Amino acid sequence: MRDSDDPLLIYHCFKADLPLIHRWFAQILPPRSMTRFLPVLTVSGLLLCSLFLLPNEADAQIALSPRGSVSQTIDGTTIDVEYSRPRLRGRTGMFGGPIWWGHIWTPGADWATIIEVNNDITLSGTEIPAGKYSIWMVVTETGDWEVILDPEWKQFHLPEPQKNGDEITFWVTPNREAPVEETLTWEFVDNTNSGTKLRLHFETHEVILPIEVPSRLQMFVTQEEAAPYVGTYAMQVNEYVWTPRPFQYEMRMWFESDQLRFNMQLSPDDPNFMFQTGMLPLPQARGIYYVAFLEDGEVFQTLDDMVEFVYDDSGAVSGFELRAEDDTLWMVGTRVSE
Repeated sequence: MRDSDDPLLIYHCFKADLPLIHRWFAQILPPRSMTRFLPVLTVSGLLLCSLFLLPNEADAQIALSPRGSVSQTIDGTTIDVEYSRPRLRGRTGMFGGPIWWGHIWTPGADWATIIEVNNDITLSGTEIPAGKYSIWMVVTETGDWEVILDPEWKQFHLPEPQKNGDEITFWVTPNREAPVEETLTWEFVDNTNSGTKLRLHFETHEVILPIEVPSRLQMFVTQEEAAPYVGTYAMQVNEYVWTPRPFQYEMRMWFESDQLRFNMQLSPDDPNFMFQTGMLPLPQARGIYYVAFLEDGEVFQTLDDMVEFVYDDSGAVSGFELRAEDDTLWMVGTRVSE
């Protein structure tokens, strides 16, 4: 979508201000020069009017709708939203009033709301390539709303832009009975390891846009994939931030609920002080896993600590090394039984 100048608006500005421009130049130029420069002054007046009609981002920020932003990073994917934040200021009936039914509206004010992603994502079930887009919506009193992402991201909200075929569009179901929100707000809610939800809320209207991001890790393994690593390991825990004193313990590794799991002991004095830990395989890399903490069988936090299994001459797993995010050798496991 692209803005188009309003010729009628420019004409009225030009018609109203041109005599003032001519009189001003008449005070500083001789009469003969005025005659000679009249065509130039006419064009100059038109250009000046056009410039005055251009939106001023700084003025918009100072006046009523300050610019804001929100950002969320999940598994290496960053989603940034930049937008202007109008307020109700005692007004009611914004939707269907100043925000016209059936018209293209940027969910913000002044310059169009922008979303930028550094990786491909899925937004409300629609694939969105990495990039920067302006956000628009066609709001209606009943039924679903159309969401429009335009790769032409630097646009002012008026005149109302028109589609040109480059946009990505999809439909969402708004909540028209949300609690009143004084200031138009974009925010991220319900973050998970594989996505989040982007929420728009203004007055009594709310829209939720589910986001799925590509995972750098394989979240599940089959029993066949886990079988070579299952067994009991004699663990040597070295001095590190989480384990101030070296110690040893026996650790069991097993397969459960599509995950390879083991118990990580962090205290030499309390064998029962353990974390049930999962391991997520690095795709396309044999025997390399990342550590993840589990809660009720679900991954709730992944770490940069890396487990790399070691193989004997026959190709069987003989043990592993666990290295911290700074590449410190934290734990060494020697397989003692299957």
